[in-house]
Amino acid sequence: LVKNNEELTHNPKYEELFAPSYGPENPFQTQQMKANRNILSGYVEKAHISEFQFENQRRTFTSYGYAVDPST
Repeated sequence: LVKNNEELTHNPKYEELFAPSYGPENPFQTQQMKANRNILSGYVEKAHISEFQFENQRRTFTSYGYAVDPST
């Protein structure tokens, strides 16, 4: 199996799918550098947000320097 590949081209056995990966490991990488990423600076997940609300908060932040905390 190819490491970090999200698409399977065949039907592997459970042991193959969840087997530990082998090979050389870079000893100079930190835990943060070893983490799975789908963009250069981190991992992006899809979010369900209204296009209007997104633009509203983006323009508020651009104009006034603040926006609503999305985690609340």
